Amino acid sequence: MVALGVRLQLPGSRFLSLKTLKALSMSLLLTHAATGMVPAAVARSHQQTKAEDAEALANKHSIGDDVPIEVWRDVSVTPWAVLLCIHGLSLHAKSYESFGRAMSHLGLPTYAMDVRGFGSWQNAQGVGRLDFADTFSDIKNSLLAIRRVNPGLPLVIVGESMGGAIALQATAANPDLIDGLICSVPSRRNNGQKTTNLKAALGLLYSPNGEISVSDKVIKKATQDSTVADEWERDPMTRKSFTPRELLQFRNLMNTSRAKAELINKTPVLFLQGGSDKLIKPTGTVELFNHLKTPDKDLVMVGTAQHLILERGQFGEEKIIKDDVISLVTNWIDKHVANPENVAEDKENAENSGNAGNARVSANSMETNADITRQARGHYKIAEGSMLLNDPEMAKDHLLTVIRMARGTAIAQKADQMLLTLPEPLIAPPINETKHGNAQLVSISAAKANDKPSVLIFCAPWIESCKTILDELRTALGENEDKVNVVYIDADKRENEALLEEYGVKPLPAVLYLNSKNQVLLYTLASPSLAVWQSRVRQLLDAEAKLKAQEK
Repeated sequence: MVALGVRLQLPGSRFLSLKTLKALSMSLLLTHAATGMVPAAVARSHQQTKAEDAEALANKHSIGDDVPIEVWRDVSVTPWAVLLCIHGLSLHAKSYESFGRAMSHLGLPTYAMDVRGFGSWQNAQGVGRLDFADTFSDIKNSLLAIRRVNPGLPLVIVGESMGGAIALQATAANPDLIDGLICSVPSRRNNGQKTTNLKAALGLLYSPNGEISVSDKVIKKATQDSTVADEWERDPMTRKSFTPRELLQFRNLMNTSRAKAELINKTPVLFLQGGSDKLIKPTGTVELFNHLKTPDKDLVMVGTAQHLILERGQFGEEKIIKDDVISLVTNWIDKHVANPENVAEDKENAENSGNAGNARVSANSMETNADITRQARGHYKIAEGSMLLNDPEMAKDHLLTVIRMARGTAIAQKADQMLLTLPEPLIAPPINETKHGNAQLVSISAAKANDKPSVLIFCAPWIESCKTILDELRTALGENEDKVNVVYIDADKRENEALLEEYGVKPLPAVLYLNSKNQVLLYTLASPSLAVWQSRVRQLLDAEAKLKAQEK
């Protein structure tokens, strides 16, 4: 039995204070001690630590026990990681409600806290102003308490916009407490920033205690959805105006992120940027991303998403965006945080599954075709982010993963099309190489002749151009059809995987032109025009004639 206090008995969400969270952590430690249910790793780390010591540690740097924390936890699902979310400017902890509920149902208990000066803090006498120093102390105390409530589980901190900058800086300050960082649009480069800075500077001179509205700079640019904007405006917990000192404090926070990013040298990091963001410039996100020193980092452009990707009504505004984000976040945490050592093993299991439709075991559940397709979308978005970073090599790897995982789906077709746009040296099959083994089997067994040149067509039935490619080649061959072996190779069939690997085939369709010695002389990618077909056939036959002449 797990202690009732630990499971929280939450049908969806529950408001807790940090003091309550600490009490739950004590209940968890005492329950584990009484029942012997402490996981091995946790038992080793706590065998010298008394419950009183844990409480003292949580209180050591405490600046108050009433930090407002929202919790979403599905007690019917076994947890495998835990999230702490930090909200954006003007918002509050409950802005993560849709995201938190979705994550909790997938085994990711989600906590969200109010930043000082926002949400519940606005009604707290004497502490209602913006205070990032105390916020960072709140975060550290919350991390300690959450870890004790969820012993042995990896902890990922999530932040969006201002919350992304806070999460990034908290990770730099507490690398031993945070196992992964997810930042959505944490950049300081926003449209209208100079105007807001000028207002803050003038306000500091002429009206230091007056408040400046940021509604037109934040809400109206963060979303083009009038319903979301109206809900945001009417939410009594939304904060829409700040003193000049608070705005300058906010500016200083955002300006500090670049230096803090350089301190993150080992924590896995995922950056998100909305493709339709009107508030934050993508170049700013890329610039900040490049300052991260950790080798394990990914930047993903999220399709048509606007400024808010994880919060408010924007999360789930379009079901496809919601599904993509859920898939991306859970898959990334699974691979980079929860089970980083199993990436190679997972790939091998997938390759041995027979086809993309077979289920495979992930962190906590059996993946269906829909699960695999969602994960493939996540890889596709990482590829888009890689292109933004001018890293086509990484994009190629993720696009090939999409095709391998989701053959026959729309996302696989998109991945194949994007592959064809990469620099040719990255996707071209090697030429002027003599193939033996499998290649010889193709020309003898499939083509029934080994004294003629061959044209190998690598295709798949789900690619539209593959449906007519054989007829197009025969038209191009004309009266030369009997002079060439034509071999169609279905890239989806398991028995042809070795051929794709040996010939270095990446995007489809790929057409290879071999002489009678099985030497690859030429290639074409995508579906060639009739003129290109005819040119390649002439080149192949001319090369074969020269080869025969040399043999004589």
